[in-house]
Amino acid sequence: MTGLALVLAVSTAQAATVQTQSTPSGLQIEMQSQLQPLTINQMHDWVISLTDTQGQAVNNADITVTGGMPTHDHGLATTPRITQQLGDGQYLLQGVRFHMPGLWQLELLIQIEETTYRAQVELNL
Repeated sequence: MTGLALVLAVSTAQAATVQTQSTPSGLQIEMQSQLQPLTINQMHDWVISLTDTQGQAVNNADITVTGGMPTHDHGLATTPRITQQLGDGQYLLQGVRFHMPGLWQLELLIQIEETTYRAQVELNL
């Protein structure tokens, strides 16, 4: 099952934590940057936390993250990937770099057993 992404917009480069929900519903997603404040042209990591609608941690998910700048019609300059499941529903995303100011989108594709969830966050840096 797939669906359209729910978008959460973050309007400041200072925001190091974003939260959103999945489509279809069922997952709460929190992403916390390990670089605070977010800085242009610097590699950094994020911790992604997944919980279900009852607040229980979701482990063993397969997460793919892509993104880019929709107004410039280009993707990320790097290929971020999940490198470690940290336990308690947390996943380490490494290799993120925003190489210029402007509106960035990160798109998450989350596979849990037979269900595919999607989510999207926007960051205006």
